[in-house]
Amino acid sequence: MPDVLPPRDEARLDLSSRARMLAERAADLVPVVVDPKPGDLIAQAVQLQALAGELLESAVVAERERGLSTDQIAQFAGNLHWDGVVLAWVEDGRRNRSGMPGPELAGSLDEWVARQDPGTSRAVTDGLDAIRFPGTAQYEAHQRARVAELHTDLAAAVQERAEAWDDLNALADPGDAGTDHPVNVRVVDACRNLASIYRDLALAEPAFAHEYQSQAATFTGAADRFADHGPNA
Repeated sequence: MPDVLPPRDEARLDLSSRARMLAERAADLVPVVVDPKPGDLIAQAVQLQALAGELLESAVVAERERGLSTDQIAQFAGNLHWDGVVLAWVEDGRRNRSGMPGPELAGSLDEWVARQDPGTSRAVTDGLDAIRFPGTAQYEAHQRARVAELHTDLAAAVQERAEAWDDLNALADPGDAGTDHPVNVRVVDACRNLASIYRDLALAEPAFAHEYQSQAATFTGAADRFADHGPNA
């Protein structure tokens, strides 16, 4: 298998990895420690709660990669705003966040499952698309390469928007700057550029069109406000 697996596999491995971490941390809390420090039990439970939140985010991403719509996700996971979670996954390259190549992580998870359930073999690896459907990884690698330039453009546009925003915040008195102030013009241009790239991504990666179009609308709205009202927008 190649080091980078299809995004659906990478998402599922990310979820499995977080589930293992949560299970191991939860197991640490099972033994009864005699006279723990005040607050230790609560602190450990809070850590587990945070890990459970990360597990839910990974589950949302994995379901999104499987084709679940944003409306369906809201139905199962509650009406929280998941666009940011999904976009962060996409902009990170749609790869598991363990720091390990997909096949290596899958092997590690196989071993963990086998320890919990002796006799079980390749419980994780054998479920991956890359194993079940030969050629999937090569196809997905082509798809990644097809949109790589757009994601490079997006990263540069995000940086430009951040720098423009810093310049705006550095103005001694934003109230004295009009719509034609160079800094305001820079902010408008940066927001319009981001909106344009997100629209292009919506066409190039239709599976995430909802998230991309939402971002395009957000930055178009911001550009229009600053174009009409200047730094006081």
